[in-house]
Amino acid sequence: MGDSLKTLLGWFPVLRKLFQARTAEDFDDFLDLHFADCVQRMEAEAHHLTDDREEKLSAFLAAALRMPGLAVTREGYSNGRVDLMIQVESMMFPEQRLAEAKIYAGPAYHAQAIEQLVSRYSSGRQGRGYVIEYFKKPGIAELVLKLRKKADADLPVHQHGATFDHPMKWAYVSTHTHVSAELIHVVHVNVNLHR
Repeated sequence: MGDSLKTLLGWFPVLRKLFQARTAEDFDDFLDLHFADCVQRMEAEAHHLTDDREEKLSAFLAAALRMPGLAVTREGYSNGRVDLMIQVESMMFPEQRLAEAKIYAGPAYHAQAIEQLVSRYSSGRQGRGYVIEYFKKPGIAELVLKLRKKADADLPVHQHGATFDHPMKWAYVSTHTHVSAELIHVVHVNVNLHR
């Protein structure tokens, strides 16, 4: 069996889940699982990535996320240059999600990423977006807990209530009121690049 056929067969369960998505929630469930897999692959290569800048880290993540049926554009345009634009390649199911990425530099810098995603890049049409934080410092579990506590105390970017757990390791969700009056759920995906 040729390498391309093996690759295609390896993609089959993931592709099936993507192509079976019929609602925004189905797509979000697929994308959460796909993100978790790609983040684990990125963390497995952390020894190659710890010295890299945000742009290269996001390029690596975009390449890992890209697959048949799912387009991932770096620096796509949505009221400005958003770090990642993730789109289903289907006219029948045209879902899109935006992601803003940063190298961890504290809660204030993290809040800037949320501000960019919610207030600048998002039109309010999509109910979900992502803030990706690359942690090069030790102690990601404690640092993420501090981010959540700070967010729950300050409620940045019109945060609606407290953050809540996400099934992905070190991830959590916050909900923000967009200027359209829609609620946007932001999944905070935290990547451990410390080695």
